[in-house]
Formats: sequence, structure tokens, C-alpha cells
Amino acid sequence: MTENKTLNKLKLFAKNLFFPDEIKCIFCDRDIQNFNDRPYCDDCAKRLKLNSGNRCKICDMPILSEENICESCQNTVTHFHRAYTPLFYENEVRQSLIAFKSDNKRYLAKAFAIILAKYIGSDIKQFDYITYVPITDKRRKARGYNQAELLANELSKLTGVPTLNTLTKTADTVEQKNLNYKQRMSNLKKCFKLVDKSSIKDKSLLLVDDIITTTTTVNSCSEVLSKYAKMVDVCAVARTILKSN
Repeated sequence: MTENKTLNKLKLFAKNLFFPDEIKCIFCDRDIQNFNDRPYCDDCAKRLKLNSGNRCKICDMPILSEENICESCQNTVTHFHRAYTPLFYENEVRQSLIAFKSDNKRYLAKAFAIILAKYIGSDIKQFDYITYVPITDKRRKARGYNQAELLANELSKLTGVPTLNTLTKTADTVEQKNLNYKQRMSNLKKCFKLVDKSSIKDKSLLLVDDIITTTTTVNSCSEVLSKYAKMVDVCAVARTILKSN
């Protein structure tokens, strides 16, 4: 074996070792060939439940009836224009997002960004900036990264829309999962602050998060942004289906 061939094999081994997102299904780790087109294998594609059919035109929640707006959005003041959520937070999607957020699997950001970019499609052209839900400095130091920021950066690379740091989170809050909607809004009240209002004045923004449950987090961020921005849309890799729907 020539020296060049040996070197190339070592490079390929190192790439596969440290950047498995290039060759592996994000849900089952099976080898795949078309990662940049679809980052999961054919078998997982058959099991995967995609967000399609009749959906709320605001929060993207599936609606069983022929209504255009879900019950939750009918009873909520929403500060964003619409949401994009391609997957549901369940089964293998839930496991992968937990690993991305809590197990230092930062490489999954690229795969999730591919899924988001395909779901948003040509609508991405309307945005001046891609931004993201912030975390506190304390949380970032403990985790080492903000998963929403990683997603935003990868989405920017795929679409050409620049990222912009628009918000800071001034205080850690209690976990949202055990709170109702009013408690969630109260929990987040006044903890998001603008970095620079002049940078977003009259701009169209796409706010990125990893998961949407009741929309309280993205809605709280959007409330702050929409005071100066022309329009705020939001997106997340997955959303929880509310029982009322």
C-alpha cells in the first residue's frame, strides 16, 4: 500500500470517528449514503411520523377538524407569525434530541438543520436573519453550548441567511415541563432581553429552538423581538402534540 493511500485511509477513519453525522442515520446509527439529502435511513423513514396534513397556520399543531387555527392559538396572544415544526417529539426523535441537548452530541445539529431547511423550503428567503432562543451564561458553562444556537448556525450554512445574536437570558428558570401555560409564561416573564434593538428594527427574523411544547418559550422571545422587528417566525426540530388537540 502506498503512503498516499495509507494517509487517505487514516483521514477517512478520523473523519468517520469524529464526524459520524456524515455517514450514520441519526436515529439508528445505520450507514447511509445520502446524508445531505436525508439524514436517516429508509427503515427509520418508514417509522418516522412527519408533521403533515391539516395544521394550525400559526403554531403548526396538527388539527383533526377542518379549522385553520388550533384551540390553543385561539385562546392565546401569539407574538410570532407562524411556526415550522417538521417532526414530533416522540420515540426516536425524542431520544435523538435529548442526546443532542444533554449528551454533547453537537454533530446532530447539522442533521436536524437539514430536516428544518427542507421543511421551511422557499419561505426561508423572506428572512433577514436567523436567530435563536438563548440560555443563561451559567447554563452554557455547565453544558458547554446552546443547542438552539448550533441549530441556527447550521441552518444559516445551508440557506445563506445570516445568524444574529438578538437576545440574552438573564435568569435561569425552573423546568417548564411540569407547568401549565400560565405558569410557564410567568416563569419566563422578563427573563429575555434584547442585545441591540437597532439591529432588528424593521427586519424579518426566524427564531430557532430545538423543541416546541406549548410555544411559551418562543412566544416570550417573540414578544420581545416583535417590539422592533417587522416579523418574527419560529421553528423547531420537533413539537409536542397537545392533548387538547
